[in-house]
Amino acid sequence: MKSSKCKRGLKSFGCSLILLAGVFIFCLSQVSAAPPPIKIGVVQSISGMVSEFGLDDVEGFKAKIEEVNAKGGVKTKEGLRKIEIIVRDDKLKPDIAVQNGKSLIFEDKCDFLVGCISSSSALALSQWAKENKVLLWVWDARAHDVTGSKGHRYVFRSSGNTWMNGHAAANYFKDKPYTKWAFINPDYAYGRDQAIAFNHGMKAAKPGFTVLTEQWPKLGTTDFTPFITALMSAKPEAVYTSLWGTDAMTFIKQAKGYGLFSKMTVVGLFWGMPLLRPMGQEMVEGVYALTEAPFEYPGSPENKAFYDNYKTNTGKFPSDYSVLGYNAATFIVAGIEKAGTAATEPLINALEGITIKTIAPSKTITIRKCDHQSDYGIAIGTTVKDPKWPWFDLKDITMIPGGPTMPSCEQIAAERAAAQ
Repeated sequence: MKSSKCKRGLKSFGCSLILLAGVFIFCLSQVSAAPPPIKIGVVQSISGMVSEFGLDDVEGFKAKIEEVNAKGGVKTKEGLRKIEIIVRDDKLKPDIAVQNGKSLIFEDKCDFLVGCISSSSALALSQWAKENKVLLWVWDARAHDVTGSKGHRYVFRSSGNTWMNGHAAANYFKDKPYTKWAFINPDYAYGRDQAIAFNHGMKAAKPGFTVLTEQWPKLGTTDFTPFITALMSAKPEAVYTSLWGTDAMTFIKQAKGYGLFSKMTVVGLFWGMPLLRPMGQEMVEGVYALTEAPFEYPGSPENKAFYDNYKTNTGKFPSDYSVLGYNAATFIVAGIEKAGTAATEPLINALEGITIKTIAPSKTITIRKCDHQSDYGIAIGTTVKDPKWPWFDLKDITMIPGGPTMPSCEQIAAERAAAQ
């Protein structure tokens, strides 16, 4: 009898083991069935003369992705999916940018590409993306042609562009007294485009506008003496410049020694937080600075939270570039959730016409369907010492909306047709 009971007990115990094993196997199958992470390949200049600025883009992008991953990932039809980022340095060289893109897509199996602080790299990588039907999201490079004559289905841009920047500046300075101008811009696509756009906008809006001299230093110039003396010899009332990064810092330091800033008004494109922070107390007061994310402005709770979190995670305050990276990630996450997937074609369809809220002064940004260009606005103010900070800040800030500065969809279509 005891033997019979034991047999029944063993049988019951065995059934329990089988049941538990089944549950365990089911759980394992559920774990293994979890959707894989979405992999984003980042192509960016993160060494050399632009390293600090390029890394700010990356850090801003990571800040948003970390927020999403902390909540389990981005919502898709397959469930929540974490996002993985792989970063490659293009060293400011277009051919390396294309090599990076190929490696990230074909070897690392990334779903799409993001990045480019360099317009030359963006244009080269965009052409490759078009030929290979790979989505490329440009977060910073400004050359108009990226979404203009050389734009296509597979490229998007969440920053403004040179056409918008130049016309925003012209919109502001048409009401100022200056008519005699000089230009100093870097001698490549970005600098050329900025000069063309500002010149076009001012000629249309400012009677008597003339350009007395145009100076074209190469990217990475270390001695600006001949360019500074040429500007001073021309005796303009105002100077328009899109020198950026270490080039702008070098120019400012050398121009101060010649007394240039006391003899003419200087307008520096993107001479806001990207430049004010590293320049520290060496900056000059009274310079007009255009910027996409003025420090301490607009002072919203969302803006403050971003600044505080960024400072905690990186040890420094964010710049315009940090905000550009954050905005790019916000767009991409919104697009994936709208499409329900990171697959290229449906994601592109979802991103066309999409709008996000932003921590920058623009409040919201929309990607225009006809050219995949955002309507990101820009601010302008004048530099001033601020005892609260170890760098200069901006005062008398004016916001210039992005939408009115954009070329029409008809103009974009004509540019693309002419480029065929």
